[in-house]
This record gives sequence, C-alpha cells and structure tokens, in this order.
Amino acid sequence: MKTKKSLIISFVSACVFFLSACQSTSGGDDKLGWGTRAIICTGGGIAGAYVGKKLAEKFFEKTDRVYSAKEIDTYTKGFQLGLFLTFCKLADYAGNTIYKKLSEEGEKRRREQVLQAASSAQVTTYEDPSNPNLRGTVKPIKTYAESALNRECVDIEDTLVDGSSSESVYVKYCRSLPNGPYQPVTV
Repeated sequence: MKTKKSLIISFVSACVFFLSACQSTSGGDDKLGWGTRAIICTGGGIAGAYVGKKLAEKFFEKTDRVYSAKEIDTYTKGFQLGLFLTFCKLADYAGNTIYKKLSEEGEKRRREQVLQAASSAQVTTYEDPSNPNLRGTVKPIKTYAESALNRECVDIEDTLVDGSSSESVYVKYCRSLPNGPYQPVTV
C-alpha cells in the first residue's frame, strides 16, 4: 500500500513539474491561435494517454500485489490523465520556436531569401527589421533532379539566430523543368 501511494505521488509530482517547467518562452508574443494550440495539445495528449495506458499495463504485469478490476481501471486512468496533460504541454512547448518571433516583414524577407538561395544555389542572409537581433542564414545543401516528376529540387538549411540561441529548419523547394518557379514541397 505504501509503495502504491509513493508511486502515485511520484507520478503526480513529475506531471506537475513538467507542466510548470514547460511554460511558453515567447514572452507573451504568441502567434499560435487557440485552434492550433488545441490541435497540438490534443495530438500530444492522445500520445500521452496511449503511453500512460502502456505504462499502467507494464506496472500491473510486474507487481506482485493483486489489484481488483476497479483499482486497475482507476490507476490506469490516472496514468493516462497525467501523461495526457504532460504530453499536451510538451507538444505545445515544442510548437514555440524562435521563428515565431519574426515580424510580418521579417517573415517576408525570410521567404524572399529562401527563394533566392534556391534559385541561385548561393548562401543568403536576412534580418528582421523590427527585431535586429533576429538574423537568418539560408544555405542550399543539395540540388538534384527528380526526373520522374520532371522537376529540380533544392534541400535548404535555414538557420535563425536571436542573439542567445539559434534554430535550424530544413526545407525542400522544387521547380518544374525547364523554368518553373521554386515552391516549397511537403514530404
């Protein structure tokens, strides 16, 4: 009985820790709408509930004590709820990137430079005029033909630095041959 209470207290404490530790780092300048946040949270939460169920199953398989069906159901729901909330918050936290700090004009300059890098195969840079600490470097990594689709593609590394940290994203741009405009491609 004492072990069970300790396990529950530890689990709840860990969940509370993760929920409180993962506060938004965007300083109130949050560009994600409530709908996007709800989708991100739900996706993370569903994954957390699944993991919680699997953890509960493993716990009850390995324990020597015999639990009633009601106890198993209650504890399983506790695991699921705790991990649903934790994964929800972690997924929401993962959605907070320094790219969200770009102003509208900064995003426009970024798009222009990504297209310039794709078409020229040269490294380009950009800066956010509203926040000069945000500076980006766009580096074409690889240019190749996708003959079956009659297009040319470029893999690009886009790195944004905000003075104290940096973040890179990798994007693929393709154009229809012979002279189509480059456009982002989702894989």
